[in-house]
Amino acid sequence: MRLRPAELAVLFLIGAAGGLVGDAGHVQAGTTAYIDDSLPFIWESALWFPLAVGLATASLAEIRLLLAPPRRGFEPLEGVGGIAAVIGIYALTAVVFEQAELPVVVLISMLAALVAVWLADGPALVCGALAAVGGPLVEIIVVEADLARYHESADSLFGVAIWLVPLYFAFGVVAARLGELAVARRLNRIR
Repeated sequence: MRLRPAELAVLFLIGAAGGLVGDAGHVQAGTTAYIDDSLPFIWESALWFPLAVGLATASLAEIRLLLAPPRRGFEPLEGVGGIAAVIGIYALTAVVFEQAELPVVVLISMLAALVAVWLADGPALVCGALAAVGGPLVEIIVVEADLARYHESADSLFGVAIWLVPLYFAFGVVAARLGELAVARRLNRIR
């Protein structure tokens, strides 16, 4: 089962909007800073950032559906709760980035684990793992290209924060579940 263009567009917009909110918190707190301002900005973010998060959201949702059929049932509150959880974890990283690294990584990891226990199946865990590797890797490339930087207290993973790994994992799980919910919504209307 594949997502329809309108469903992909909605997922893209959800990801882009969530990315803007989270990134604004990071920029305002000083967790991250953009170095290159040659491209237009939206709110606190360089234009490429919400586009990348939106594309990642839609892509992970599609990957989830390519891995296995969606689970039965349509619980829209799972989508709302998943989005809120990821934005909340993102906001928390903006608040605690200057704290001791180990407790912050443990806290973000445990919150990501709770999201996974609540929303994930096997294919969603794969999507979480893809995001946990791909997201920080892209951010490392961004830092190496001198487009942005992380605060010195949050740059221990090749110039980026190590807690990005569990944050992106939670994001990947939620994006996967959103893909399932989009299809389940359509299927419920057909029946």
